[in-house]
Amino acid sequence: MYSNKTDLLGEIEGYISSLLNRGLAAPVSFHTITHTRTVVAAVTEIGAASGLTPAQLELVQIAAWFHDAGYCYTYIGHEEESKKIARQYLTQHGMPDAAIQQVLACIEATKMPQHPLTLMEEVLCDADLYHLSQDNYQEEEALLREEWAGCLFRCFTDEEWNRMNDAFLIRHQYFTDYGRRVLQERKEMWLKKRDNRQADI
Repeated sequence: MYSNKTDLLGEIEGYISSLLNRGLAAPVSFHTITHTRTVVAAVTEIGAASGLTPAQLELVQIAAWFHDAGYCYTYIGHEEESKKIARQYLTQHGMPDAAIQQVLACIEATKMPQHPLTLMEEVLCDADLYHLSQDNYQEEEALLREEWAGCLFRCFTDEEWNRMNDAFLIRHQYFTDYGRRVLQERKEMWLKKRDNRQADI
């Protein structure tokens, strides 16, 4: 049998923290343990506001811990590796297969473009892009730009990068009611502040 909620989540946190801290290649500057911790916290916030049951919330938190673990082994298609890592770990800890399948479905849903099919999947998708609604988005954006240059050898001029990110921010919509009510509003407020700053330059 797998551990109770507190023990299982604590064990997974330690396992993923160790895996990402020692397994990520140097160019990975955005999809680090810091991002994973942010996503787990966002899942807790969004999941509670979305009415997930404690059991559902636990499964999405578990999926959040594992969702980027695959970056330790591959960059493109990392979700499949993340699912393999999660399946192996959770099976070894006695989690029922039906619960494991829900965790894996949540991880699968984070593939871009996102296509969540359940509320649990929607919660993780919104949490994975939670940073779009935060005031430090520009710092996060810079880390991703650095990561793409180092891992994918995709380099952009400032104009190209800004244009691409502007298009993504405008096109992106959150899935959960909480995301649409709260996170989308925060994102739009940030966009307005950014536009005002650019107009002053």
